[in-house]
Amino acid sequence: MVTQAKRLLLVLVAAATVLMATGCPKPATEQKPTRPSTTAGLEMETPSERPQAPVKEESAEPTAPSQTEPAAEPGQMAPTTEPAAEEKAAEKTEEDTKEKATEGAAAPEMPQTTPAAESQAQAVPQGTPFEVKVPLGLPPLPIPEDNPMTVEKIELGKMLYFDKRVSADGTVSCATCHDPKMAWAEHLPTSKGIHEQVGERNAPTVINAAYAPSQFWDGRAKTLEEQAVGPVANPIEMGHTLEGMVQSLDNIPQYQELFKKVFGTGVTAENFAKAVAAFERTILSGNSPYDRYKAGDQNALTEAQKRGLKIFEESGCADCHAPPLFSTYEFYNAGIGMNKEKPDEGRKSVTGKEEDMGAFRVPSLREVANTAPYFHDGSVATLEEAVAIMAKGGIDNPHRSAEFDTVREANITAEQQKDLVEFLKALSGEFPVIEPPQLP
Repeated sequence: MVTQAKRLLLVLVAAATVLMATGCPKPATEQKPTRPSTTAGLEMETPSERPQAPVKEESAEPTAPSQTEPAAEPGQMAPTTEPAAEEKAAEKTEEDTKEKATEGAAAPEMPQTTPAAESQAQAVPQGTPFEVKVPLGLPPLPIPEDNPMTVEKIELGKMLYFDKRVSADGTVSCATCHDPKMAWAEHLPTSKGIHEQVGERNAPTVINAAYAPSQFWDGRAKTLEEQAVGPVANPIEMGHTLEGMVQSLDNIPQYQELFKKVFGTGVTAENFAKAVAAFERTILSGNSPYDRYKAGDQNALTEAQKRGLKIFEESGCADCHAPPLFSTYEFYNAGIGMNKEKPDEGRKSVTGKEEDMGAFRVPSLREVANTAPYFHDGSVATLEEAVAIMAKGGIDNPHRSAEFDTVREANITAEQQKDLVEFLKALSGEFPVIEPPQLP
């Protein structure tokens, strides 16, 4: 029994020895992560905190400090890193930033054009650019961005200007009331329209109308383009509708071709207006004796004209008829026609303001000697009579503009009025006189 007990004890001791030598695996739930070791006070990253990378032996770049590294105390040297590496990284970052900034700045200079936009741009004809030669004495010509001047457009506008088929009965064209041979106006008090109807206002000249910030005596149109279609639909002028006018022109194959060539479209009211306005912008007058005098030619004016110029400048005439266009294009009541039973309301018909009653746009005095009769109703036949009325500060009425007081107080004499008339003649210069073109 003793022997067997000893044998059993020996077996148990041997088993225990084997177990102690080989170890016993623990369940997974009881496994604890190994705490990372530290070297020189720096905590090493665990495999789960950083990607595995091959270890380089004798690396030239020392390990960078961890974010957990304590900051250096005042007076102590901070842990060092290789300057070359930091500078290299900074330079790289700076280069990347510059490249991005350059790309961002360059982008607007090279706009992307879609195929559809490219196709549309190619579909619209550009035409042959036309540069208007502004005569001596005139300022640069204002041309709207949406209606550039081209040779083809001006030629089309010229045809439309002279074509009576734009009126309802084919008897009236733009040139009927604004005749090139009459300084682009007419020598009638008021104009006649279709069926011999007579209007209430005098036809102003087209000359230098391109400079005016508003059109017509009452300024109801803001542009030449808007002005061009106004008479078409006026029942006592051309008596048409815009739709009817467009249809009439569209029935003419040559006009279809011309509109397509100039605008890339068929006949439209908008492009009719643009063509006529482009043509009218070529009707300019300058290089007058006054302009040459101002340019240094002392002999360009007569002595009477020089005296007239001085009176014009000193009496207040130039306040409203300001050079170089000799108009401010503002609206004043000079009393003309205010004694009628039913006076023309003038600017009031546009603004609805009582203070604008009987006020009309200041006409330009260039070519004034060639555009009789005068004022909005054509009631004054001669330049001498027109000057006499204005030299007295207009005609009294409840709405007369106070701006005329300066001229009235100047007490311009009859002799001075004669000199003024002579000066106004010196505002006649050079303007184109055009023969009607061959129409389609």
